[in-house]
Amino acid sequence: MFSYPLQVHPCRASVDAVLKWRPNGLKSSRTSPNSSPQRSAPLLPGNSVQPKARNDTISEGRFAIITTAIIVLSYIAAMTVSSLDKVLAYVGSTGSTSISFILPGLFYYKISSPDSPHHQRLAKEDDEAESDEEDEEGQGGLKYAPWQKTILRKLSLALAIYGIFVMILCLSTNILFSAQGH
Repeated sequence: MFSYPLQVHPCRASVDAVLKWRPNGLKSSRTSPNSSPQRSAPLLPGNSVQPKARNDTISEGRFAIITTAIIVLSYIAAMTVSSLDKVLAYVGSTGSTSISFILPGLFYYKISSPDSPHHQRLAKEDDEAESDEEDEEGQGGLKYAPWQKTILRKLSLALAIYGIFVMILCLSTNILFSAQGH
């Protein structure tokens, strides 16, 4: 009884954040169209732009609607699911493979693309860090040759593809076993 509010709070915060999110082209007039979510520290070391204060408050009506929806949906799930092992099997086969294999591979593949603005920003930061490290003795970082970066990029895509294969295998196994009544 006392742990349920602890579970609803982060769920409500996540749902609220998803509902408030807008892609770059659809942002409200309060933010600039090219701005990213504000952080406490600037992304680039030379950036002196002060972060704007974010409005993380939620209105009472929105709070009540989201909380009610979460409670009603969780009670419906609790009343309709007869066995928790089936739910955990499906969550594990989709969520675990996504978090462990698919998303890391896709994120690295996307960020490491030479045409990606994220890659160019990271490369610029690496160049600035190298010039700073040359001044200090004993500081050294990992440096990859271009062929190593290409291999890492291909391996990250292979990891994502492997994750999709594992997810399909696990889901089909769950469906097969639940159809047989095991």
